[in-house]
Amino acid sequence: MLRNTSDRDGDEVVQLYVGGGPEEEAPIRSLRGFQRIHLRGGESREVTFTLGTDDLPKSAVEVSVGGGQPLASTPHVRVSWPR
Repeated sequence: MLRNTSDRDGDEVVQLYVGGGPEEEAPIRSLRGFQRIHLRGGESREVTFTLGTDDLPKSAVEVSVGGGQPLASTPHVRVSWPR
């Protein structure tokens, strides 16, 4: 759920990253989707991404969704796959 806690209208680019993979030189994370969302002040909206099986490595990965790369200073939702 994306929420604009301000009283001003604004835009956010919600980004979906997949991290990990079985290859030794697999990237730390790969951008697999993004959506630019406009929210009025105080508005909330659910954001949905769809991944195909080709978008996920066959080994365990971490999926992160947030407003930028998944760094300690940027809030993200993280899920490990498979669970």
